[in-house]
Amino acid sequence: MSTMFDTSTAPGADAIRHMREDVVAWLTTVAPDGTPQSSIVCFFWDGESIVTYSRPGAPKVANIRANPRVCFHLNSDEYGNHMVTIEGTARIDTSAPPTDQVPAYLAKHRRPYEVWGMDPHRTAEDFSLALRITPDRVRVW
Repeated sequence: MSTMFDTSTAPGADAIRHMREDVVAWLTTVAPDGTPQSSIVCFFWDGESIVTYSRPGAPKVANIRANPRVCFHLNSDEYGNHMVTIEGTARIDTSAPPTDQVPAYLAKHRRPYEVWGMDPHRTAEDFSLALRITPDRVRVW
């Protein structure tokens, strides 16, 4: 269980549920010229850090190499409730296995991959670079 979320509160408990169940989130990186760039990403929460996978040549990868500070946002409901925003530091994780070798990642994304017409093994080849985000600050409500 993560120490980042106070699960004794409704927002903290909701945040953990969303981290486990939500399929996509927004990752904001900073381009070399200082422009914030947001990308929608699939992700996996391992209880301590956020893992997402990218194509190696994606702009967000170059941005993280130049400036590892990122912001990660889950979608809120239509009224702005159930908001989760995490500020942290991202790094390229060369030790992470491919997505098709992570049972929990596959289980979480199996149905979305079907909806999107994506093959898990081909997707693991295309999105082969793991990015690990270590949270520094969490905001929930």
